[in-house]
Amino acid sequence: MVRFLKWLLAAALVLVLCVAGAYVLSRALGASGAEREALALLDQPPAPPARDGFAALYTASHDIPEGEQVSLVAEEVRRFKATPLRRDGSSDWSSLLQERPSLAVTRDGDPAWCNLRGADCLGQGQVRGARDAYAGLLERNARALDRAEALHGYDGFPNPFPPRLDMPLPGFQVLTRLTTRTAWRFAEGQADLALADACRDVATGRQLIESGDSLVGSMIGAAMVQGNAQLLAQMLAELPREHPLPEQCRQAFERPVALEQGVCRTMLSEGRFMAGGLRTQVNAEVAASAVEHEVPAWALGLLFDPERTAARAAPTFAWYCGGEARRQLAQDQPLRDPTPPRSRRSLACVSNAIGCILADIASPAYAEYGMRLQDADARLRTVAALLWLRDQDGPIDAAALERVPAALRSPARPFQQDLEAGTLGTPVFWAKGADADGSWSVPLPASRLQPAAPSP
Repeated sequence: MVRFLKWLLAAALVLVLCVAGAYVLSRALGASGAEREALALLDQPPAPPARDGFAALYTASHDIPEGEQVSLVAEEVRRFKATPLRRDGSSDWSSLLQERPSLAVTRDGDPAWCNLRGADCLGQGQVRGARDAYAGLLERNARALDRAEALHGYDGFPNPFPPRLDMPLPGFQVLTRLTTRTAWRFAEGQADLALADACRDVATGRQLIESGDSLVGSMIGAAMVQGNAQLLAQMLAELPREHPLPEQCRQAFERPVALEQGVCRTMLSEGRFMAGGLRTQVNAEVAASAVEHEVPAWALGLLFDPERTAARAAPTFAWYCGGEARRQLAQDQPLRDPTPPRSRRSLACVSNAIGCILADIASPAYAEYGMRLQDADARLRTVAALLWLRDQDGPIDAAALERVPAALRSPARPFQQDLEAGTLGTPVFWAKGADADGSWSVPLPASRLQPAAPSP
């Protein structure tokens, strides 16, 4: 019995030494070379835009003169950096915008702003069915809408606040409301102004995607492309083919979107936000709660390393800048990282078990965002093809569609023409942005011409 107990004690000691050795070795090894390289890519600051519009966007919904906008944002950033964080990751910071009058005016009974993913902004179910109500809504919000319209001239909107989980975001919502005014102007007979509005806002959406300043901003850009491209096609369907297009439309659709650049920058920006949150606000207790694992308090610090967790997550974002992502984009294949999931039973996770779980939780969700940007590109190509077809002589039929330039075509998603319904469409990857058949379609030019009023 004594000998057995000695063997048992010796085995337990060996096991403890093995576990301790594995833990020490895991700590000593740290992040892998690929993880460190990916994290270094995230930490590299992006080049500033030639004309930075963040201050104008951040203050667009408030009554702040243009000459004060940059200084207000600088003070916001200074105060934000100086505000200490609590243990739970929150802070007492409050925005100076709360002290300024808002330009966004709402009243009971106001009609709803158009949904950029909807298809009936112009119809009787929305703007045309309540033109007087929309006239009042737009008049009360005219200053905010004018401020949003003026954002078209900027090259990017990089967020100057430190990348933390409580990082303030600009009010992108004001940009999404411009489509409602465009539809109302067309319904009121201001066709040329409405066409120019829609194309300008498509260009703004493109700029948000290409600059890739934030994941939220790029998703708003994709929504602006969808909503305004849809509205543009609906307006052109009600106009004769010979109705002239404003120059803004040529500028919005004449060149391909810089999708490779936009996807890479967008994902790196989101990766910086993630890494900043882990480094500043996600302590061991918060991390353990996030992964819903009961872990003894004494073990939290031993099983969570914020820096190594950021490094483990970094390749998820850096992949979108690599060769495989570029190949998928060039072939218009859905963006999916084929790298097999990493094992949490690896030596690297022995000393960062909580961090490994936390880093792996959200990885699959980012494929959706990449595909939404690909769909924005497909919508731009579809409307560019629509404008090309509109300029040609003769009917817009299958033969005409065959002559659409190769630069406007996808190697994987051919256009879908329905002559009976009078539509041109494209398959889309993101289901929530698609019709029931997984496609997005717009009416053909002059296919919805309104009958002329009878002569008196």
